[in-house]
Amino acid sequence: MWTAGTGATENGVLVDGVLTKMGDELSWHYDWDAPMTPWRVTDPGGRLPLELTPRHDKHSATSLGLLATETHQVFGTWSGSFTTDDGRTLTFDRVQGFAEESRSRW
Repeated sequence: MWTAGTGATENGVLVDGVLTKMGDELSWHYDWDAPMTPWRVTDPGGRLPLELTPRHDKHSATSLGLLATETHQVFGTWSGSFTTDDGRTLTFDRVQGFAEESRSRW
């Protein structure tokens, strides 16, 4: 969420060569302490309800005194739907993918 609060996002969906820009910030819902439970992603307009069902968590952590980083990178399958700018709703089920969160202290 490095763009949070900036008015800029890096989110979009490419369908048949046409990019639909997701201008609103997405909401991520997951449990840092239980990364193998489903991760859900939504947008304020309801155009993008997604769920990632993890099958593997690539967890890493490093601490060097005042410097530290910890990452959960979960791999699994995405299911949900997406509504394009022209109003088409596309659904998908069990598409391979991943998501991650990294927390660092510098």
